[in-house]
Amino acid sequence: MFEIGDYVVHNGHGLCTILEVHLEDENSFYKLETYHNKMLIKMPLEKANAFLRPMLNKSMIQKALNDALLLSNQYTKDNKERKILFQQLIVSNDIMDTLHLLKMLYHIADDKRLEKKTLGSFDSQFLQMAERKLNNEVAVALEITKDEANSLISDRLKAELVY
Repeated sequence: MFEIGDYVVHNGHGLCTILEVHLEDENSFYKLETYHNKMLIKMPLEKANAFLRPMLNKSMIQKALNDALLLSNQYTKDNKERKILFQQLIVSNDIMDTLHLLKMLYHIADDKRLEKKTLGSFDSQFLQMAERKLNNEVAVALEITKDEANSLISDRLKAELVY
């Protein structure tokens, strides 16, 4: 059970703060505030496990960023298949799924730049959502700015393994 003041990650809205915990027999809920735009969310307690997870701590974030070097940046060129995969990854509450999504999107963006093109609209939307979701959690956990978090994540995901 989360407590007032805890940071949690909502699978659709990213980093949130628990503002209130209402414990009533039939109507128990958390009141959350999103980190990026201060939107309020009422989350029934019985659904919380499906939508919320605790924010990762510094060592867990660092491990995930290190493990991200092993993620593939390969993506399908078929827009329909890619959109389905990206939807699955963005709603997952596993940080490795978000890192994987970003790694593929950065690779797509690089490929588009080489072709002198820009990202398509749905790729751009997924990029914004994934960066917001991840940057806020990394920034708070590592006690750095969002810009520093964005640079750290981007550098890590664009790095190549050297054997």
